[in-house]
Amino acid sequence: MRPSIALGAIALLLPALAQASPVGLLVPSYFSPGTGGPGGSGDGWAAMTAAAASGVSVTAVLNPNSGPAGAADPAYTAALSNLEAAGGRAIAYVATGGGTVPLATVESQIGTYIGQYGGLIDGFFLDEMSVLPGTLGYYQSLNGYIKGLQPSYLTVGNPGHPFLNGVAPADYLAAADVVTIFEGPDTGAPGAAGFNNYPYGLDWFQTSPAQDFANIVYDASGGATMAADIAKAVSLNAGEVYITDQGAGGANPYAALPTYWNAEVADVGAIPEPASASLFGLGVAVAAALKRRRKPILER
Repeated sequence: MRPSIALGAIALLLPALAQASPVGLLVPSYFSPGTGGPGGSGDGWAAMTAAAASGVSVTAVLNPNSGPAGAADPAYTAALSNLEAAGGRAIAYVATGGGTVPLATVESQIGTYIGQYGGLIDGFFLDEMSVLPGTLGYYQSLNGYIKGLQPSYLTVGNPGHPFLNGVAPADYLAAADVVTIFEGPDTGAPGAAGFNNYPYGLDWFQTSPAQDFANIVYDASGGATMAADIAKAVSLNAGEVYITDQGAGGANPYAALPTYWNAEVADVGAIPEPASASLFGLGVAVAAALKRRRKPILER
């Protein structure tokens, strides 16, 4: 092997590693293409596509009608195609009713999404998740069903809180790839749900990979609050975040992107890779480059 090839591979790989952010945006995108832009102005799907094109990881939650609509919508097809082409991905919303919606019903909705949008669906968002000893099997079965359809599908469960409720962490995490262990308002009264009170004295999630967890915070007014909430989420091991100023007064917090969307994208994109992870990633990348020394460095 010629040393110059290895050094060239390292030089090509270093910029990509330096630009990577360890945190992604998980966006409940409950608005139609052409609507839902920052603060309710413009096209939210186009804004998410632009964010993905800038290099920030964007996972949009597709939710046409509190689940799938009766037929595919060409506007959604175009929006999903654009997002995917920019490097983003979309997962489809299904409600589970805390484990009371029959599995056959949820599976049927999943099949409807796939029938309507095919390969543009990258996974599923399991809302109204309630993992208890009595419902654990339900969610693990649902997760297994989805993985049986396509192993690469991403499953995101949304219990909205970090309480284990008698379920072991390993079993809890076997119910989905990513668990949204906070969804709620920025501020709550003492003892109530609120990101100011989170994580309610718990820390079990700190020993697992950050990619297993997401935090979604609404009614977070102002860019300074947004930045502080992102910093807190990252410090508490969230690998996916979404902060929005929407939702005041009980309004739907997911009908539009936050007014500070562009600043949020920039803040998430600027989060540095942990030093240890960067070094590990560099080692893996260099080893892979050396192994592929007879192939073009950037071959996919």
